[in-house]
Amino acid sequence: MKHVIVGAVMFAAVSASAALAAGQTFQGELDPVPHDNSTRDNVVGIGAISATLSNGTLAVHGNFSGLSSAATAAHLRMGAAMGVPGPVIGDLSATAAAEGEISGSISLTAAQVAALKKGALYIELDSAKAPDGNSWGWLEDPGADPR
Repeated sequence: MKHVIVGAVMFAAVSASAALAAGQTFQGELDPVPHDNSTRDNVVGIGAISATLSNGTLAVHGNFSGLSSAATAAHLRMGAAMGVPGPVIGDLSATAAAEGEISGSISLTAAQVAALKKGALYIELDSAKAPDGNSWGWLEDPGADPR
């Protein structure tokens, strides 16, 4: 019986370590930023983002398509809450085309991790015709309670 208990404890410890090593995942949809009639034709396109937080580093991967001009940059930003724009906290790589990929890894502070977990971090994709933001994708925990 003693060996069974020790085995069960060891299995639980290894399983917990594997879960922590895998990291916490987040996802988001890239949608056009808010715009007015003067920017309506330039702010188009869609995409999807996924991110994994592991040991304080956020690894971001995603894709985009349908931009009216080539992507020029991608950034990780932190707002006060979901939907509230905020400053750049890290730069990402983006394919310089109307369709492509976004990727990169950024070390986060404790405050930035807390903001990520409450949905206040987002990806901004800039393009030649929309240099101040073509698309935003707010990162959300797919397993979080929406309340």
